[in-house]
Amino acid sequence: MKTSRSKILIVGLFLSDKNRQFTMRTAADQLAELFEQNGMETITVSDKLNKIGRFLDTMTVIFFKRKQYNIGIVPLYGGLMSYIWEALSTTLLRLLGKKVILIIHGGSIPERMKKDPAKYLRSFKRADIIVCPSAFIQTVLKDYGIESLLIENVVQLNQYTFQPKTVFRPAIFWMRTLEEIYNPEMAVRVGGLLAKKYTGFKMVMAGFDQGKLAELKALATQLNIADKIEFPGYISQQQKEAYAATHDIYICTNRIDNAPVSFIEMMAMGLPIVSVKVGGIPYMLTEGQNGLMVELDDDHAMADAISSIIQHPEKGVALATNGLKYSQQFGAEPVLQKWKSVLQKLDPSRLN
Repeated sequence: MKTSRSKILIVGLFLSDKNRQFTMRTAADQLAELFEQNGMETITVSDKLNKIGRFLDTMTVIFFKRKQYNIGIVPLYGGLMSYIWEALSTTLLRLLGKKVILIIHGGSIPERMKKDPAKYLRSFKRADIIVCPSAFIQTVLKDYGIESLLIENVVQLNQYTFQPKTVFRPAIFWMRTLEEIYNPEMAVRVGGLLAKKYTGFKMVMAGFDQGKLAELKALATQLNIADKIEFPGYISQQQKEAYAATHDIYICTNRIDNAPVSFIEMMAMGLPIVSVKVGGIPYMLTEGQNGLMVELDDDHAMADAISSIIQHPEKGVALATNGLKYSQQFGAEPVLQKWKSVLQKLDPSRLN
């Protein structure tokens, strides 16, 4: 039921009928959905893919709808254009006398802060409250004297079906954008090692192509596994469920990451995870409990970890069971309660 309270402004990239086939769903889009489903009206901006158009749209909405909201939630990612977008948004919000919540999403921010901490510290000072979706970023900020609150990215767990498995085949699921930062080449190389050991090897690599697809296909051909890897592009929720039913192990090869939502999705669907040990991933996975970890670009170690699940299915069952338990903290209700607490600190009128 809608309330008469002021709306909440959420800055981010949002899906629309015009752009949904060109971009994936963002944390901001999911957060707005969570709020709206629970009677918390929002103003969202923007659904424009062009960066300049998005900047202009954001500034326009922040200014002309200023009487409709008193709290603005703004994301901070690591890229230069994202930083400029955040800086312009939070500066205008402060000039208008609005409260600012800054969400730190970028897994590359820790390394970027080492090079230019002053730039990021200026951003943090414009925020009334800083939110981190992972303990990894929270720990990094604390080293700079910045206090923050931990609120996980919400995952609508009721949209996922846990599919218990007792046998684990060399059927591998990989899902991120096909670009350098996510290191898809490692996945193909691991596939080459698995194919030598298991005749039944197959892998799906799902995600938008950002210039890597031709290179990956060439590498797969070189390793004689071109017919064993499927590249379906960006996949829907229904497709994720279908691939989770036909594939048994999820792998992550990212060079940089903070708190990948894909981990929670796979845990909710029953896939054990084998991942590289980078960024915030060790803050999400406990080795041997809810996942297995290897060093970045250690193809043989990842192939061996996958084999250990295939050869010892009881390990896969335990990883999947513990993963499901871990995923519960990312559900709508616990995340919503944390957000309500934060919003009430800035606007006591929101107290029930």
